[in-house]
Amino acid sequence: GVGVSDKKLRNQFNYSERASQTFNNPLRERPTVTEPPPSVGFNSMVTQWEVFDAFLEDIEVKSIAKDKSSQQQQKKPQAGGGEKEEEEETLKEAAKEGDIVHSAAMSKSLKVMERMVNQNTYDDIAQDFKYWDDQSDTFKEGEGTLLPLWKFFTDKVRRKHVTALCWNPEYYDLFAVGYGSYDFMKQGSGVICCFSLKNPSHPEYSFTTETGVMCLDFHPQHSSLLAVGCYDGTVMIFDIRNKLNKPIFQSTVKTGKHTDPVWQGCWQGEEPAKN
Repeated sequence: GVGVSDKKLRNQFNYSERASQTFNNPLRERPTVTEPPPSVGFNSMVTQWEVFDAFLEDIEVKSIAKDKSSQQQQKKPQAGGGEKEEEEETLKEAAKEGDIVHSAAMSKSLKVMERMVNQNTYDDIAQDFKYWDDQSDTFKEGEGTLLPLWKFFTDKVRRKHVTALCWNPEYYDLFAVGYGSYDFMKQGSGVICCFSLKNPSHPEYSFTTETGVMCLDFHPQHSSLLAVGCYDGTVMIFDIRNKLNKPIFQSTVKTGKHTDPVWQGCWQGEEPAKN
């Protein structure tokens, strides 16, 4: 058998253990005095007559809205189904003018609060979007690394294909997505969703079409106008500021609509003399 050597191996790093004691620096206290921040005191008292006056004001607003509705019904007794729906919407808006909870100011405030909550929820993703950088990319020639950030989804587009995407030329956080189907034997309705990087949880605006959406394009000067091309050959123009599921322009058989799918749409630039 092979014998085991009892020779001790020397430390190749010449390591030696040495203890030492360092001097601890004395602590020094430096007090300072600052001016207190300015404060303003505010108090108020609500009396019974103020509550009564607000109640009467609310009744007056509702009565004015009711009078407007009765006048419109007298002027148009034979209005069609579409006009009746518009009248009902105007009545609801008139009734909501005196309602603080359903007012436009409250809607705007809730939108800001929702974005603030989402910003806290997706703070890690926002930090990666601003500052993330893979240092290993410097050693890769012609290659790089992609980091998935946001994921946008809504239940309205379940089992639909993403057929088009377009960024807004004015608001860099806003983009539109068109949904349809590439299975041309099984065509259904289409959906248009406008998402914002400030709120990945829900689309800012959404519109529906009778057939699948094939292409999208924002107007380069008027960023609220969105051109949509559908599978049945229809071309529609939506104004996303209206927030209504109704295009402001739509090609029909009377305007010479073709029946082939619209694969690509593009706005023609306006001449400077016409602006």
